[in-house]
Amino acid sequence: MSFNPPDGTRYVLPDAAARRAEVVGTLRGLYRAWGYDLVEVPALERYDPAHPRQAQSFKLSDRDSGVLALRSDFTPALAQLVRAEHPAVAGGARRPLRWQYAGTVWHAIDPELARTREFSQIGLELIGVSNARADAEILHLARESVRAVGLQPRLEVGNPGFVRVLLDAAAVPDDRRDGLADAIDRKDRRDLADLLATTPGGAAPDAERARRALLAVPDLYGGGEVLEHARAVAPWPAAQREVDRLAGVLAEFEDASELMLDLAMARRLSYYTGVTFRAYTPDFGQPLLGGGRYDGALLPAAAGFSIGVERLLQATLARLAAPEPAPRVLALDDPAARVLRDAGVRVVRALHDDVEAARDEARDLRVPFLLVAGALEPVDGVPAGDGEQAELAGLLRRRPAAGDGA
Repeated sequence: MSFNPPDGTRYVLPDAAARRAEVVGTLRGLYRAWGYDLVEVPALERYDPAHPRQAQSFKLSDRDSGVLALRSDFTPALAQLVRAEHPAVAGGARRPLRWQYAGTVWHAIDPELARTREFSQIGLELIGVSNARADAEILHLARESVRAVGLQPRLEVGNPGFVRVLLDAAAVPDDRRDGLADAIDRKDRRDLADLLATTPGGAAPDAERARRALLAVPDLYGGGEVLEHARAVAPWPAAQREVDRLAGVLAEFEDASELMLDLAMARRLSYYTGVTFRAYTPDFGQPLLGGGRYDGALLPAAAGFSIGVERLLQATLARLAAPEPAPRVLALDDPAARVLRDAGVRVVRALHDDVEAARDEARDLRVPFLLVAGALEPVDGVPAGDGEQAELAGLLRRRPAAGDGA
């Protein structure tokens, strides 16, 4: 029998589990303060070939010969929840739903390449409204999510609609668009130029100019001046509207610090319909979160983002609070143990009611004090801090006397 978990999964030991709970709890509190209610969706779903991540789904056979799948993405499941519980919103009614979620997703990918197939995610969705204020709210919470865990955020913001307009103007065939969008998103100018050189185009007067504009998109990165550069590169009315859309979102920010514009952000071009973004922090090369607006892809109006908790933990490891202190007391006295716990001391309840057996238990656990009948006894062979016994005894003296109403 192997004690190793399946490839791409992992055990999580107490210190790491405590750090994860701390981060998730902090983010849940942030989202709750902004009015985002926690919802839950099943880990098992009916397999759907139209699912955005169907190629990455773990598939299971059900007893009724149906096919199920492990959850590979929260957003489609949340869309199903909206259809079931808020059909008017799913049908296009303009009424905001603010939801947050947290849990595990699974991807059926090669663990040798990706290293993990089991991910913890937390995120939120603002459903039922599509305007600049809604986009700005999502962007603000993405930035605040990074700040909340003690990191300095850098939010890169784009609008794939700008690239989509240029592809239309350049008459790029549908089957070549994903490759070009990927090269633009990676800012790989050589690959982009090679792909454009081998891509058939139309004879429209603007087609050649649009191709030159596509080659310039990877350089449209920086502060607010990027918007004016984009207007000059792409003078077509449809492209101007996409730039205006991005400018309208930025105008909703009182403080636009730590926001960078990236007009080359073109990932999942057929999915995202408006503002998209990724958040980074200095000295950590991978994005901590990503999201955007996807009106019409799953719901008439929706935007959101998700955070990979494991990646966030890697970035925050050096800044997180110290690991939870080890238990200091093993107790045979439950009322007195409650006093110490109320004061923030970690106290383990003895599993033996015999004092000698409890002392052996304390030594095995490396707990320095045994609490018996309201008194603390040092445990032989287990070191304690200087003055620690006196400090704990002082906490016990605060214990209310019987009959005083406590």
